[in-house]
Amino acid sequence: MEIRFRKLTERRHRVTVTRLDGSTEAVELDSKDFLRHDLAHLAVEIEFDLTGGVWGSVAAGGSLAGEGLDGPDMDLAERLAGPAQTLMRTAAHVEEVERVIGVVAPDVTSPDLAARLHHRMRALTGHWNSTRHGEDMVLTWPPEG
Repeated sequence: MEIRFRKLTERRHRVTVTRLDGSTEAVELDSKDFLRHDLAHLAVEIEFDLTGGVWGSVAAGGSLAGEGLDGPDMDLAERLAGPAQTLMRTAAHVEEVERVIGVVAPDVTSPDLAARLHHRMRALTGHWNSTRHGEDMVLTWPPEG
């Protein structure tokens, strides 16, 4: 699935998905409330291999508005995305990422996983920050490679 985050203004963005079956969906959102949370979901779902979280559910036909987001990894994805969103906002160091994720999900985390998550969050944030108004940040779900 292709995911496009279009920077409309400093306060608004549009998310457009094109699923493998060719279906598309788009929603315009307030960036302050939703952007970092959506990117946090991407980061944790990629690094924790949560194929049944938000983005896997959307790829399977779930709505960007929330209907059908009921994959088997949704609970863990939500538990991780909230703290990851805060870690992204504060530009936390890898040690803080490891500490916080270790509290939230001690049974599935490791120092290596925390380091990969830290890198992914920084990469997504940097990608968005370098995206100009009117342009798209284009991602793939599941990620290639």
